[in-house]
Amino acid sequence: MSTEDDVDLPPQSIEENDCHWERTRLDKDSYQWVREMADDEYSWNLEDVSLVGTDVPIRVVSLQYLDGKWHIEASETAGPDYHRPGFTEPISSDFSRSTSDAEAACRAVKQFIKRLS
Repeated sequence: MSTEDDVDLPPQSIEENDCHWERTRLDKDSYQWVREMADDEYSWNLEDVSLVGTDVPIRVVSLQYLDGKWHIEASETAGPDYHRPGFTEPISSDFSRSTSDAEAACRAVKQFIKRLS
């Protein structure tokens, strides 16, 4: 399934509460919206963590079509007290959903972005 052809995805760029999110296509059925975290959004010292896959702490909302369902999840760079410091880890079960409805999945992406901005 080519989601760009079949689904009205949220915009390439989203501005919400002075936060800029940018969409990236990972493969034919996977997308993510990414933004840098502001200094006041994490309480740990950046020098105490070796970041993996990014130069700055980030938040990510991902959308993936897999096995007939849409999976939506939000993640952020983990601080030194987390399981895998420096990696981008799921925030919580509050930011994880699955649905077979593409429109509901896109609404969830927008809701997560709004809540995390």
